[in-house]
Amino acid sequence: MKSPFMKRTILAVCTVLAVSCVARSVDALRGNLSRKARPIAIGGGAVPGCVVIAGEDAAPLAFGRVNGVKAPVAAGAAYDKGRVVAVTHHGFMEGDVMRKRGNAAFLRECLMWLAGGFPPAEIYVEGGRGRMAAAAVEVLKEVKGLRVKQLHGYDALSSLPAGAVVITMPDSHSKEDAARLAEFIRGGGGVLAVVVGWGWHQVSGERPFTESPFNVALGPAGIYSCGACVEAGNDGVYEVAGTDDLPGLSAESALELAEGSRVMPPALGARCLFMLETLAEVLPSTDTKWRPRMEALTKSALKDIVPSPSRPLGRTRVRERLAYTLFQNAWLAKPEREWPASAAAASYPGVPDKDLRRETRDVDIDLAVPRWHGTGLFAAAGEPITVTLADGAEKLGLRVRVGSTHCRVTNHNDWRRAPVVDVEIPLKKTTTKFSSPFGGLVYIVVPHGAEGKTTVKVGPACPAARFVDGVDTLETWVAQLRERRAPMVELESECLVITVPYASVQNLADPRPLLQVWREIMANDAKLTGIPVKRASPERICADVQLCAGYMHAGYPIMMPTSCLRNLLSEPTIRAGAVDDVWGFFHEMGHNHQNYDWTFNGTTEVTVNFFTLACMERICGRKPRQTKMGSADVQQAYARWEKAGHPYDMWKGDPFLALEFFVRLRERYGWEPFKKMFAEYRKLTPAERPKNDYEKRQQWARRFSRIVGEDLCEQFNRLRNPGEPPFTPPQDGGQK
Repeated sequence: MKSPFMKRTILAVCTVLAVSCVARSVDALRGNLSRKARPIAIGGGAVPGCVVIAGEDAAPLAFGRVNGVKAPVAAGAAYDKGRVVAVTHHGFMEGDVMRKRGNAAFLRECLMWLAGGFPPAEIYVEGGRGRMAAAAVEVLKEVKGLRVKQLHGYDALSSLPAGAVVITMPDSHSKEDAARLAEFIRGGGGVLAVVVGWGWHQVSGERPFTESPFNVALGPAGIYSCGACVEAGNDGVYEVAGTDDLPGLSAESALELAEGSRVMPPALGARCLFMLETLAEVLPSTDTKWRPRMEALTKSALKDIVPSPSRPLGRTRVRERLAYTLFQNAWLAKPEREWPASAAAASYPGVPDKDLRRETRDVDIDLAVPRWHGTGLFAAAGEPITVTLADGAEKLGLRVRVGSTHCRVTNHNDWRRAPVVDVEIPLKKTTTKFSSPFGGLVYIVVPHGAEGKTTVKVGPACPAARFVDGVDTLETWVAQLRERRAPMVELESECLVITVPYASVQNLADPRPLLQVWREIMANDAKLTGIPVKRASPERICADVQLCAGYMHAGYPIMMPTSCLRNLLSEPTIRAGAVDDVWGFFHEMGHNHQNYDWTFNGTTEVTVNFFTLACMERICGRKPRQTKMGSADVQQAYARWEKAGHPYDMWKGDPFLALEFFVRLRERYGWEPFKKMFAEYRKLTPAERPKNDYEKRQQWARRFSRIVGEDLCEQFNRLRNPGEPPFTPPQDGGQK
């Protein structure tokens, strides 16, 4: 049934009579939105992108938040004779939310403005390229008298009637097509453009935003798409713009404020900085309007402040932060050049003494072992190094990497080091010469699926201490610490490499017990998840002075803060298992062993702790009730859940409450059923793997029941959403 409000509001697009022509300025649209449109919602829990406002005739239309900073999720602009409105996710236009008052009024006002105040002669939905087209067509067709047509491709734009309005997703086209769209707008067309910048960046292979077709088409109008993800406000909706001045939310405003003040109030500084940093990310290299002003603003700023743990660089220092961003963007765009040293290298990864020797060495590479291969060399910031390949090896897809961290902290409120300090460069030539402004340990990166062996010549660089278990002895370790005083050190076994600052291991007399306990941890995790103990390549742990997320986080490498080094490097502390850091070590390594076929919604931070608890038990001798799972709080939470009738949302909302459910299974049946079941999952064919979240839970119930020889489906039935059918044992006795 058609919504009366839907019919009444969007019907105005076709019935309103133009008095002459509404004001061309986007301020007229903002005025109408402030009077007539409520906050807007997004469908399906989607995450919208963000747009950057960089034009005199462009302005934001709706906002969310990025790290607490107001950021546009919609914008409008007058563009020569035409007009454009950009929204940053098709979820704003899908059926359910389009029947809400805010979204319907927002669409109505935008379409009216795009049509110049006249009833649109046609609304064309550029079709067949994503959910947005189909959703918009279905909604708009509900309005009597509104003519909606499909438009297939941009070739037909030139034949559309005057005043036509097109709804499209430019990033689903080529840059050549984008030029056609820009011509259509300049000639007087109206375009409602949908863009999900972060999505394009992922799908495109993370190409620079200067290559985005949306930016090619609409950048000249003053609207750019960037990579930020925008959150809704506390009430779950997005604020519609009013007519008030919004300082710092456009390039012009942010630049004027930064040019007028070296230090800003925190909220305003954060807003200006976000706008200018994202602008620097999306502007084409040929820009002559904004880049010269930003470069003039930051000309001497890099010399003024160096971020460090003791003197972090916050968002109130807009010039200095912007200077680092511009430098970072230039470096990462052409990392194969010889770049001068940055003073920030001293904070991390460190600067080797000038009197340390430099050497060039041949590094043997087993191509059957993928990922990073250490060279035992540390490239000093700003000092050129050369990587030379054997003939034909330039076709292997090898890369050279400088830097052990993968954490990029650009969006943090405070920088305790330069925001990006690591880089990888493809080795597409026999000889590659470059320098990194920050330096770091040097690696050769091998792609998965390579075969054979090769030798790579690397240097000159500083030899770094590197203890390889089974190769080095205590004597060679002592000699390395004395002779190889590069800022970073690696401790390596066949299953794990630990990368830490040199200063943290000066008193580590014998690395072997530490590597042995980690060998046991890695074997325990492998057996539980059902993979061979002997790995294709070792996992990695790296310590950094600032992480991009969390206190610790999983990945390759697993990242640890330098504040936990004392515990990370202490074998007795790990075996005791009595400090929170040890739980964290086991937890993050567990993430690297999770299988998402048996991790359903709401349990990412639950099933990971199977590995934590199993390591606590195997390595530390601590049963589950001798860990956090023995606390009274957990038992009380479980009792409240049972008393409340086992609501699934309550269970998913508390990771330790949810873990208690599985701890009780472990107490009754031990770890062996878990191991057997997880090994089964490793062998599933594509047809046997669970296809959705319900099937994940159903397979858990059925498989675990079969393995232990008891029907546990009734217990697992507590883990169901309202309306889902109950889990039952398979009638045919099959695996599922």
